[in-house]
Amino acid sequence: MRHYLKSLVIAAATFYIAQLVIPTIDVGTSIKNYALVIGAIFLIVQIINPIFSLVLLPINHLTFGLVMFALNVALFFALIHFLPGFTVGAFDFAGATVDGVILPPVSFNQTSTVILAALTIALIQKILHIIFE
Repeated sequence: MRHYLKSLVIAAATFYIAQLVIPTIDVGTSIKNYALVIGAIFLIVQIINPIFSLVLLPINHLTFGLVMFALNVALFFALIHFLPGFTVGAFDFAGATVDGVILPPVSFNQTSTVILAALTIALIQKILHIIFE
């Protein structure tokens, strides 16, 4: 039970951080929509990803994990399609300077924003699972 509660909290924190990083992720104003999105991310992490990871294990090893990333992107597109009020719009990154490293401004269309959001969610989940294990 503790494991599932921890995973649910990590899913909520992951989605919150992804919304801060990519402000064009919109869930609406209803708490029900937030609960549906967080619950869907939790189910993807706990049920769908382990099943596909086991089934696609040889291909996943040959592609160094790109198959699982493609699966995460596809599942994120499915969330956008099936969950009410959940949208991801185009994102304009204004650029940044971090310790002398200049990141140029970039414009993402909706598809590349979904890929960026899936990448952000996957990375944050991995980091939080490593920290709290």
